[in-house]
Amino acid sequence: MSGFKNSQLEDSLMRLDAAMGSPGGGVMRTPRRTFTSKSARGDDSVLGSREEGLGTRLSILPHTTHLSVSGLSFLDSPTGMVKDVTVPLSVVPEDTTMDMTSAALLAQDDPGVRATQVLFSEFINIMVGHPSEAQVWEELEQYEQACAQQVEFLGKLIRKAPRHHTNFTNTQRIFQQLLHERNTWRLLGSLYTERLAEDDSKDSPMEEEPTTDLKVVTNLYDSNRTIREAQIVIDWLENIAFDNFKTCYDAVEYFGGTHIAWENTLKTLRNENSGIVQPLKGSRPLVKSLDPDSCLRESRPLHDLDQEDEMRLLLNVLVCVRSGQVSLAQELCVRAGHHWRAASLEGWKLHHDPNPKDPSQRQPITGNAYRDVWKAVAWRIASDERLVVNERAIYGALCGHLPAMLLACDKWEDTLWAYTRTMVDQWVEEQLRAATTHLRSLHPLPKDYPEEKLTLKAVFEAVEQRMKIQKEQGKNLYYLLQKYLILDDMESLLQEAHVWLNDGIAPHLLRCLTHVVLFLRKIGRIPQQLEPHCIDILEACVKEAIERGDVEQVAWYTSVLPQWLQVEWYARFLHNITDDHHRHHALQLASSVGLDTHAITSAVVTNIRLSSSGRDPDSDVVSETTAEDRVKISAIDWLLYDPQQRSEALRQANALMRTFLVSRKIGATRVLFNKLPSDSVNIIIKEYEAETGKAEVPSHSENIVREYFCIRTFLDAQDSFTDWFDHYHQKRPTAPKKCSQNATFAQQVAYEQAEQQYKGEMERWKQTLNLITTTACDRLYNVLLFPDGGWLVDTNLEEQEQDPAGTSAQEGSAEGQAETAEPNRSHHLSVLRSIYIPQVASLLQNILHATEKYKECLQLADLIASEQYQLYKAFGRCELQRFLLKLQETSRELLDQNCDALGYPLH
Repeated sequence: MSGFKNSQLEDSLMRLDAAMGSPGGGVMRTPRRTFTSKSARGDDSVLGSREEGLGTRLSILPHTTHLSVSGLSFLDSPTGMVKDVTVPLSVVPEDTTMDMTSAALLAQDDPGVRATQVLFSEFINIMVGHPSEAQVWEELEQYEQACAQQVEFLGKLIRKAPRHHTNFTNTQRIFQQLLHERNTWRLLGSLYTERLAEDDSKDSPMEEEPTTDLKVVTNLYDSNRTIREAQIVIDWLENIAFDNFKTCYDAVEYFGGTHIAWENTLKTLRNENSGIVQPLKGSRPLVKSLDPDSCLRESRPLHDLDQEDEMRLLLNVLVCVRSGQVSLAQELCVRAGHHWRAASLEGWKLHHDPNPKDPSQRQPITGNAYRDVWKAVAWRIASDERLVVNERAIYGALCGHLPAMLLACDKWEDTLWAYTRTMVDQWVEEQLRAATTHLRSLHPLPKDYPEEKLTLKAVFEAVEQRMKIQKEQGKNLYYLLQKYLILDDMESLLQEAHVWLNDGIAPHLLRCLTHVVLFLRKIGRIPQQLEPHCIDILEACVKEAIERGDVEQVAWYTSVLPQWLQVEWYARFLHNITDDHHRHHALQLASSVGLDTHAITSAVVTNIRLSSSGRDPDSDVVSETTAEDRVKISAIDWLLYDPQQRSEALRQANALMRTFLVSRKIGATRVLFNKLPSDSVNIIIKEYEAETGKAEVPSHSENIVREYFCIRTFLDAQDSFTDWFDHYHQKRPTAPKKCSQNATFAQQVAYEQAEQQYKGEMERWKQTLNLITTTACDRLYNVLLFPDGGWLVDTNLEEQEQDPAGTSAQEGSAEGQAETAEPNRSHHLSVLRSIYIPQVASLLQNILHATEKYKECLQLADLIASEQYQLYKAFGRCELQRFLLKLQETSRELLDQNCDALGYPLH
């Protein structure tokens, strides 16, 4: 069955290839050889000559063409702007592996979501592999490469799927996000390569007076940072358009059979002159001549097919101009027979005569010496409303006519390109008009040429005033990110990013924003007062990584946070890790990235210990060990991996055991106590001695050890009492039943044997009872008579108050903050004494009374009332009343034995 489904899927893909394989679908008329440009991506800047060093590097990467499903294409838009188009599969070089992978992914729901998860790990690896500031450009290059690979992969994947495939909604969205992210990394590299280079070297003054237009503008670029950055933005936008250039599958080279312009109109006119009847000519009169201005002059149209070819040509030329490929646009015009149009696209270039005064050395002259005249004519063309939008936009882009360009722009990138290109043209034109290199007076600028020059800030203000752009920019946060990077406005960028975090941000955008911030921090472009905003972004990234559950990402992103936040966030991440192997792995990663594992593990245990989800619904008895208790007990393991944390392990365990004891959870307390290694105290002493050379531990560590021994003493006493109680009540031999008077001889003999056996068992029971009683009493007395101040009473209180963190080498660590981390510790100790001192005294009373040690039982009153031990302070009114009632019972027993109330014999 699965093989049948796979064959169906392969058959569908083959049919899809067949349907999409021919450029232009079924509307192609006369076949023509596919046109290939003689040069690769040859950028045509406003200055014309790249050899003169005036162009700005377009990308930090060597150029590679990436095909896009949705990108810059003027083909399907009546206004000449970008619409969604589908790239023919014949244009894309396929590989077998990609086909197999795509076929497998097509059957999944939103396969692009899962396929692009690798980017999170890739970005971490890139960041780790380039730690120094000198490697930032390689880092940006690899960021762009990673995004470009995913864009190419998703593009192929989406093209394999039917249009509007319901399973590809999120895949399409992620494709667009990664496409914009790739463009963002390109922009970032180009801009900050220029900005940091400018910071390192001051602009040098001109050595000589410029003699040509090209040199005038060259000096302008060399001395003006604003113009250089504007040109970088133009090159960047044209590079984006060039990446989508081949998506225009309805290209002009696929139509027409000759290189003659308006061949159908020409044939019609010749037939008319020859008297040949044309039955399909139509009633509409055509132009009488075929010069470029004939349609406007005669107000007559071309042949319908020629008009269609004309529109297609203009659209492709506009695409070339928008992609920075003016030379390619000229070649298209030549191939279509529009040589005059190709020549008209040459006039914008700056004039340059490199020949010295010596006439024997001649070099080619480039550019247009009458550029001012050409500009006036091009301006008139761009302003002529009788012409189609695309033609006006073409000449408007070359002469700086902004309204004409905007007619063909309804996308953010296209509108920004139009405004920025106009800005550069204004600055260049002003510089040329002010130069003294011209041998004649220049043709005046058009009357409607703007007098006030644009700036990058004014450009963005104008772009955002367009309603369509406002809606598009609001939906695409990458445009805002790119805007603030271009303006070098870090404050606005981080403030806007803070709003995004509050409103919810896509994971890929958050990853991009995080690495942008890390890059800007690395090169020192973020001032100190904006650091809190950066921290908010990094925290959001750590939170997102925690939700994904990727240990490596959490560790590395946490490592770029401030130290106090490192502890907090990594502790949150470790909170729910219960597997021992995974715990070790997480700690190893934390240590490898420089995190304070001691502080983190201490914070983890503290968080778990102080967390509370309410009473376990499955537990009816308060003293039962609940699932929550077992989680808290298991958390102590975090502190047992490293012997250097044994003091902190004891401190945290003591605090948790105090909580259990307050809740009467003796069983949970015993489980936790048994989890602690028996050599913990020795390890604490050895670690401190190795670090300081002193055999005595500091006061705070001494109190931790003392509390540990107090709890052990109490648990030993509890165990001994349990053993005594079980032996006294459950294991006491039962006397044999006496025989009746009518019993037979055999029955009497059996009774005597049973009685003898009972007496032997009773003797052994009494001996064992004496031993268990002695042990239980000793251990209960150990609680009541605990040395150096009493049970759960700290020593060196004055010293600890003066130095709560201790004077050990662990100063500042979690281990050295016992008192400050537990401000209620003294109160908890007092509560536990008030609970368990009366209880232990009562247990001891019960043992002594049951074993008929009445006099010793009465002596407990002296012990409780003693000022040396001050045990009476732990008794409340009710506890004292119960204690005295028990003494009263003991005194009655003594009176029955002919002794006074204090146990002395009566004479």
